[in-house]
Amino acid sequence: MGNGFVSCSFLLVLLITLAPGDVAGGGGNVLRLPSMDGKGDAGESAASNSGMSMGMGMGMGMGMGMGMEVEGKEPDHKVFFFMKDIQVGKTIPVSFPHLKESDPARNLPRKTRTSLPFSLKALPSILRFFSIPAGSTQALAMEKTLTTCEIERPGEYRACITSVDSLIDFVGGIFGPDVRFEILRTSVATKTSPVLQNYTVLEVKEKTSTQSLPCHNMAYPYAVFYCHILVDTTNRMFKVTLRGENGAVVEAVLVCHMDTSKWNRNFYAFRQLGVERGITEACHFVPAYDMAVLLVPK
Repeated sequence: MGNGFVSCSFLLVLLITLAPGDVAGGGGNVLRLPSMDGKGDAGESAASNSGMSMGMGMGMGMGMGMGMEVEGKEPDHKVFFFMKDIQVGKTIPVSFPHLKESDPARNLPRKTRTSLPFSLKALPSILRFFSIPAGSTQALAMEKTLTTCEIERPGEYRACITSVDSLIDFVGGIFGPDVRFEILRTSVATKTSPVLQNYTVLEVKEKTSTQSLPCHNMAYPYAVFYCHILVDTTNRMFKVTLRGENGAVVEAVLVCHMDTSKWNRNFYAFRQLGVERGITEACHFVPAYDMAVLLVPK
């Protein structure tokens, strides 16, 4: 696949070492999906518009990774779980979108492919370059992306990443040039899989890391990821193997936020879990269009 990525059949992992000087049911084990009465899939597949990623990470993913300042639209299916729900043999309803593994909006190039400016101020010229009408859905989504990338957020290191090199620069600039990290991604669902179905947990492996960075896919004509590190947060990361009712196997990345005391008290996660903020952990799968960057212990 190139770009310095190592592609496994289900999980994409990138391990990078920066050289000095570099910059750059039953039995209580089942949470069942409501019956579909044979009427087909329970959700819509993720779609692109004119080759553009239309902000797949701007909703649930961005809210889950940015401190839950904004409640956002509540999905019509369960997104958040307790750690006890994600155990071998248990069954849970999960939504995995249909995406192409080679979707350019999903994968970072080694180097940024364009010399175009990346700023809100330059948006009119960017729209003209891509022949996107001002005021269109695409233009408004791009404006939201650029605004998000330029907003300063107290207590957060963040950058909008457009290439592997820019990711190296960002991580190395914070943790030093000798830092080692890997990228984890949830595998995409096959076209024959329902978007939403019951999955049985086959295996759970915790990833050891000194720090993790969520990177959210943003709406733009080429790959842009909002990567950020929240100060004073405690997360646990897992690789989870699941098998769907139709037999499809997914390798998923699960993140458990261990401290939710600073989240928006009205965030839908607490309604789904039936708890108040700060009481317990909140776990969710990393969407296939996002990625998680983990620092690797030396």
